[in-house]
Amino acid sequence: MTKKLKQSALPPFSSFRDVQTWETYITDKLSPFEEDIASYLKFWYKESRDNLEAYPSQGMLITPFDFLPVVQRAMLEPEEMVRILRVRQYFLELFNHPDRIKSLLETQKKPFVAPKKVQCAAIDSLEQKGSAISIGDLGVSVVGDERPRVSRSERLAKGPFVKLGKQARSLFVGSAMPDIYGSVSALSTMAQSHCLVGVPRNGPFTSIQRQVDLVSETWNALKESEVLIGRSKSDQKTLMELWKKNIMGVLEAEPAKALKRAKALYEVGVRTFRIYSPEPGMGATQTTKLLRKELGPEVELFVGQVVSVNQAKQLEAAGADGLYIGIGGGGRCITGVRSGSVIDWPELLWKLRGETSLPVIVEGGASDQIATTLALGASGIGVSRVVGGGTIESPGGMLYCIDEYGQFFKPYGGEASARTKYLDGKMLPFGLPSFVEGETTRADMTYLPYGIPTIPFNIFNLIEDSILSLVFRTVQTVEEYQALDPSPIRGKTARGNRQQGTH
Repeated sequence: MTKKLKQSALPPFSSFRDVQTWETYITDKLSPFEEDIASYLKFWYKESRDNLEAYPSQGMLITPFDFLPVVQRAMLEPEEMVRILRVRQYFLELFNHPDRIKSLLETQKKPFVAPKKVQCAAIDSLEQKGSAISIGDLGVSVVGDERPRVSRSERLAKGPFVKLGKQARSLFVGSAMPDIYGSVSALSTMAQSHCLVGVPRNGPFTSIQRQVDLVSETWNALKESEVLIGRSKSDQKTLMELWKKNIMGVLEAEPAKALKRAKALYEVGVRTFRIYSPEPGMGATQTTKLLRKELGPEVELFVGQVVSVNQAKQLEAAGADGLYIGIGGGGRCITGVRSGSVIDWPELLWKLRGETSLPVIVEGGASDQIATTLALGASGIGVSRVVGGGTIESPGGMLYCIDEYGQFFKPYGGEASARTKYLDGKMLPFGLPSFVEGETTRADMTYLPYGIPTIPFNIFNLIEDSILSLVFRTVQTVEEYQALDPSPIRGKTARGNRQQGTH
């Protein structure tokens, strides 16, 4: 495939907004494929095959619990596919521009600096009232009139990157959702975007062999990446090493089961793992100790979901490289609804300052409030539908459902939805799902009016949000932002919430 492509010099990063420069570059790379559309789209058609035939990728599976008005299913038109793939290629080239890779490697050489305790009158006030602090209760003031203006473009050239575990990465972390990341193209694209991403273990991937095969095919996709074309062998090696470490095998928080799964994934080259239990308990710590002992210091272990400062300290002592916190609210995850649990992870995130030296990744609404989540002390922000939902990389590929209004979408359910329970085989008699803790819904092809349904575009949109979080506090890095003392975090009223949002 790659031998047919022309090699053209990568434009300077300073010209990334120059439409003509970049369109010429991307067209030079893609034009040979346009002479043979079937060859060009071969990989994407493979990702688009329906149902379980799309092994090891999940495919666009339809279950009895997808109560969605589907008029028809259809592939995108070839011309539209080419247009989307050009946009995808532009952002992947941008993410892997030599200037950004240089900044990423510089970040990697530095030790991780965990956020220290700082003053915040707003959080102190809410805690004194005994309030459960949710992310919607907080906002961040504009500050920094005494410092020089911060350039958006310079921040983009620098990432922003953070030391997330043993490696420098983007702030955004792919979740364990099979309906988003249960495909080769979704995993490989996230890895090339320098985002840590989980290889799911729910749905079809309860099978260890299928999870292993998904990883193997992801390695093949990375080797065939168009981003590597025209680069030196040294640069290709560096990029492959960085990308492969972003592929994270998701494991049970049960020592024996996790070890069996981890060993199988380790055999095919996985060196990054997520020990995942949504419920509290001792299993996460026990599993961390066992895996660190059996797999050694080489591997990275991210562990969650952490529910207390004490548990975080235990996991750090057991050998964790990073922590996960948070459960979702009633938007898509309904664990908080059914268990009667407040969504108070901002309070825990704030309390972890100065108590652990590990980076913390937050799930459960963090991507809706990036500036506040970073100000609280997060190093990583979990992303699911906001990045992968309805994209060409998510399960189904270029194949979409179409509703009665002509809208394109894909079925979507959380890892504890009725849909995923069915695919897991976790069913009661009479075809009833057990312990449903997530909505079964849909992911529209685009959620922005000017959007393009590809993961790199959505990642770029969130990167812009993170950069603006820094720009409006006149700070250069996430670490500098989190060190502001007193913190610019403020409490918000209901009227203030409305004023802040679009209306």
